[in-house]
Amino acid sequence: MDTVSELPASDNKTQTTEKPKKSLPEPLQLKSPKHAYKGNIDLLQSGELQGWCLDELDEKKSLNFSVYANDKLVGSGIANNNRPDLLSHFESAHHGFSIQLDSSIKQCIGQNLQLKINNTDLMANGLTIGLPDGMFYLGVRDCNDGVLKGTLISESFEGEKKLLLYSDGKLIHHMSLNIQPGNTDFSYPLPLSLNDDMIHELRLGIEGFPFMLWQGYEKVNMIKTPWQYLKKGFQEKGLISLSPLTQYRYESLGKQLTYALDTQAVKNIQLAHEAVVTGFDNRKTFPQLTVPDTKHPKVSIIIPVYNQFALTYHCVASIILAANHASYEIIIGDDCSTDETQNIMQTIKGIKVAKTTENQRFLGNCNNAAKLAKGEYIIFLNNDTEVTSSWIDELLSPFTEDESIGITGSKLLNLDGSLQEAGGIVWGNGKPWNVGNGQNPLAPEFNYSRDVDYVSGAALCIPRKLWDKVGHFSEEFKPAYYEDTDLCFKVRDFGYRVRYIPQSVVVHFEGKSNGTDLSSGVKKYQVVNSATFEKKWINIYYGQGEASFENLKIEKDRNVNQRILMIDYTTPDQTADAGSFAAISEMKILQALGHKVTFVPENMAHMGKLSYQLQKMGVEALYAPFYTSVFDVIEQRIHEFDAVYITRFSVAENYIDFIRARTDAKILFNNADLHFLRELRAAMTTGEVTIDQAKQTKSREVAVMEKVDAILSYNELEHAIIATHTMRSDNIFRCPWLLGQKPKTAPFAKRNGIAFLGSFRHHPNSEAVKHFVATIFPLILKDAPDTLFTIYGSNPTDEILALENDNIVVKGFVEELDDVYQQHKVFVAPLISGAGIKGKVLEAMAFGTPSVLTPIAAEATGLIDGLSAAISDDDEVMAKDTLKLLNDKTLWEKYSQASRKIAKDRFSLDTGKGLMQKAFDY
Repeated sequence: MDTVSELPASDNKTQTTEKPKKSLPEPLQLKSPKHAYKGNIDLLQSGELQGWCLDELDEKKSLNFSVYANDKLVGSGIANNNRPDLLSHFESAHHGFSIQLDSSIKQCIGQNLQLKINNTDLMANGLTIGLPDGMFYLGVRDCNDGVLKGTLISESFEGEKKLLLYSDGKLIHHMSLNIQPGNTDFSYPLPLSLNDDMIHELRLGIEGFPFMLWQGYEKVNMIKTPWQYLKKGFQEKGLISLSPLTQYRYESLGKQLTYALDTQAVKNIQLAHEAVVTGFDNRKTFPQLTVPDTKHPKVSIIIPVYNQFALTYHCVASIILAANHASYEIIIGDDCSTDETQNIMQTIKGIKVAKTTENQRFLGNCNNAAKLAKGEYIIFLNNDTEVTSSWIDELLSPFTEDESIGITGSKLLNLDGSLQEAGGIVWGNGKPWNVGNGQNPLAPEFNYSRDVDYVSGAALCIPRKLWDKVGHFSEEFKPAYYEDTDLCFKVRDFGYRVRYIPQSVVVHFEGKSNGTDLSSGVKKYQVVNSATFEKKWINIYYGQGEASFENLKIEKDRNVNQRILMIDYTTPDQTADAGSFAAISEMKILQALGHKVTFVPENMAHMGKLSYQLQKMGVEALYAPFYTSVFDVIEQRIHEFDAVYITRFSVAENYIDFIRARTDAKILFNNADLHFLRELRAAMTTGEVTIDQAKQTKSREVAVMEKVDAILSYNELEHAIIATHTMRSDNIFRCPWLLGQKPKTAPFAKRNGIAFLGSFRHHPNSEAVKHFVATIFPLILKDAPDTLFTIYGSNPTDEILALENDNIVVKGFVEELDDVYQQHKVFVAPLISGAGIKGKVLEAMAFGTPSVLTPIAAEATGLIDGLSAAISDDDEVMAKDTLKLLNDKTLWEKYSQASRKIAKDRFSLDTGKGLMQKAFDY
């Protein structure tokens, strides 16, 4: 393997991704009195486009450019890279570019790439996206000790190709790979330059292949020695960060420092951090710690102890260090300790101690300590644990969201960072298993919130009232073991659910308290109490399956009706666009119907916060490197699912046949909006697309609809259009949309002006705003010259930003919808193209903000002109209607109340469940 000094070129002379020769091709030149643009696309490889462009009349200027695939924007940038080969033709060499194209380029095979400057086409060589060697897929399984390991899938190619490695946007290496049709495994040793303890963005591609095959972020440690051999030097520079638990400790420290208000609090956190980092082994000194004082704690943390003071000190230090919003008190249950625990209140200020008069062991000690609890919730926590940031807040969160939750439990890790427990299962023979023991703690199947049979008493949270209601830990399990499992079964017997919360992470040094020998000490009661538990709860667990790792994949989920695999092009971001908001809503509806949802994005990317949000909802989010592609997911797991729910025809057409060949599961297709209708409207109004393009889209879209079992669409008008093309209507259903509870509508007198909201990546929104500003708003200003028009929405273009003046404000992305819908008197949506349902209009309805709409914007909302909104496609009428609502309080309140009622009746969770159930019943 050698360091790459230049890009590899294709061996196929007809391939459009071939590297340019020394003599530049003759590009198309478009001249005007002001500009003489020239440019060329040289190479498309691994999703990276290379080329050059300049203005011959002003070579000092670097040009902004855009790249289109058959009029679809797929990339943009500025041409300012050094290209020495340009000097033989021009005075300046700094006009090259190298950009990563949008992932949607994969859908553009056979289409032409167009280079544009200021909407001027530079069709230099008419590069067509082709696949001369067939299609390739690639996945990376893991990166251990600086070696990427994975599999390349080739449909038909056989021979040698170069596997290209990009780091932080640059091609840095290649490795020859002998490819066979089907699967080819590879091991790719990363170059030494990447072994630097830093996180790098890595990408893999194949020479001559236009698309990037894999992208990920990897950190390669310079020191390969396992952490356990380095612990003695934990305080040395470069070593402290190597512990598997460092990420949790650093997060706790960083958050906690932001909450600290005074020097003494910071000093206390510093001491806690030092105590946690130095560990409990052989600890001889115990600097004084202070637990924050609170008169009305939200949580009472009960830590049962018997000696082992160093463990208890370490545990409390981690609690102090771990940042949480919830207030807490710490109650130490001292079960007749004989070591330093007797004087713990001198070493740790602010704690409570509940002492037993004689040794009660775990169960009796916990029940006794709980009598002192003042918190609304009780958390039982082993003293041989180390908690992490937000562990309390995450345990509490489900209780505020769902009143049926009775107990929550943390994800437990081993000291080496591996998974100890992701909730528990009791099999049909009464034997419990810790789910995921010894597995990767980041694996998708262990990182979504879900109902379980039980959670471990090492970190268990229960409302104090419910604790009293079910009768505490059952005395029959004295002195210890199975009392936590029994408690969970009692809570379930009372009609509540037990929930595993992977976002709450606790490290459990298992065996430090009671050892591991089942034949001696208190540990022997683990065997004795097993028989007691089995006899007591046989009617509950009997029939829950035979214990096996294969069965565990299904049985670990409790309270599941059907299992649904959802596929979309990326992980939804509900703050960015209406489609993402809809996707999240549909997941919530499916869950409300009792279904388990597993979500996989086409790009296979873990999207950080967005993926975490899905997991917190209880959605199993799949991502690389655990799965290499959607095909990989289907191949491995399709047998688990009762139905597959796919959004967007461009996604569905890639997988339907692959799914049909492997399962009888039903396929539900959500068209999001009718793409060919949107394109047809655009062709007839703005000419942004052609009629022929709309026809091509229609052919693809209808082909998908004819293959699926059920079609879901938000727009009843589109239902009729779909039926005329598929020649059936029985499998077409209205797709629900959820509008959550909104605050009370702000009154007329406290509002001002007009608002618009919409993502400007969606062309109809830009088109609507420009049309409103050019034709409707001037008519309004004639009668009301002080009127303010505020434009909200992510990714505003330069054209939109240029609209700003004394009467127009461009706010761009907005975090809180209240800013849009509670401040302004009128919401306008003057859409002249588009399809589907318009989330922005529905939100206006839910907030009670009267709207002025075109008929396209009002489709599927239930709004009626003159009763609940003003609806017209006449510019003058829209201007007059807007002025009326700005000035007529009575009319404004009429529309506000009516639209809010429609939103409540038509777009509630109950309505959504009913609509979705119809599709599933079918």
